[in-house]
Amino acid sequence: MDNFVIKTENLTKDYSSWLRKAKKPALKDLTISIPKGSVFGFLGPNGAGKTTTIKILMGLIRPTGGTATVLGKPYDDVEVKNRIGFLPDSPAFTPQLSAMEFLDVCARLLKIPSSKRKQRVQEVLEIVRMSPHAKSKVGTFSRGMLQRVGIAQAILNSPELLILDEPLLGLDPYGRQEFKEIILEQRDKFGASVFFSSHILSDVEEICDSISILNKGRLLCAGKLSDLLSHDTGNGILVKIVKCDEAVKELMTSADNVQKKENDEWELTFKTATPELEKKIADLSARFGDSVKRLNAKEDLETFFFGKIEEDNLEKA
Repeated sequence: MDNFVIKTENLTKDYSSWLRKAKKPALKDLTISIPKGSVFGFLGPNGAGKTTTIKILMGLIRPTGGTATVLGKPYDDVEVKNRIGFLPDSPAFTPQLSAMEFLDVCARLLKIPSSKRKQRVQEVLEIVRMSPHAKSKVGTFSRGMLQRVGIAQAILNSPELLILDEPLLGLDPYGRQEFKEIILEQRDKFGASVFFSSHILSDVEEICDSISILNKGRLLCAGKLSDLLSHDTGNGILVKIVKCDEAVKELMTSADNVQKKENDEWELTFKTATPELEKKIADLSARFGDSVKRLNAKEDLETFFFGKIEEDNLEKA
């Protein structure tokens, strides 16, 4: 296998029916490569072709044209499915089963040996922070709890690749934060590559290495997030703070965006550089040295995303 977990070339999908003579294109010549070991954000408005692409990659539907490989194998290769964890956009659960019972059924379907099933179910419940609810009926769970059970089944087989369709949908801010931590843990601790779609752009910007943006079935752009968002915003400020909670507290209330990174690092973005703000940052830099760094703010993902979509829509108007 090469260094890409997913590769598509000119992938196309048309839908048609006996009621409609003309074919409706859902995907048009999609060519993307997803690097091994990355967290990849698959973005686009409703109807862009994201779920269609995911269904093709999982072998649930066949493309009209083009090729797709997953973990170095054709997308419809049965063997490769054992190495993938999948969470659909609308997962179905058996409401009368407990979380532990449901995951035990999933483990049996995955042919996890009986000697290891119970331990593995307990492990994944711990990973998704659902151990206290292991014996509770799935039918009593909130949307956020169901999403946790969903990702627990997706990681039961210790997959090399996770494919998640809208995993953050319907979660509150606390649930989203925990879910992002779980996704990053799968990459950093367990070596999985992660491919997921989402409409929550701030979360994508926080955890993704690379992204692609689709609109009306066509790829608009793809690449490393740091490269795509490399343009200065002009009057904005980015403050990086490392291991200095006092500085974070002093600036947090006036920041337009606050992101917690790895190794106790924070990034605070301010859309406008006022004299008062510049003075406060300078004072903090003098007090805490290299722990507080001022940079010119880069374009955020939301601005970049809407710019690409609007530009494409205008070209087609």
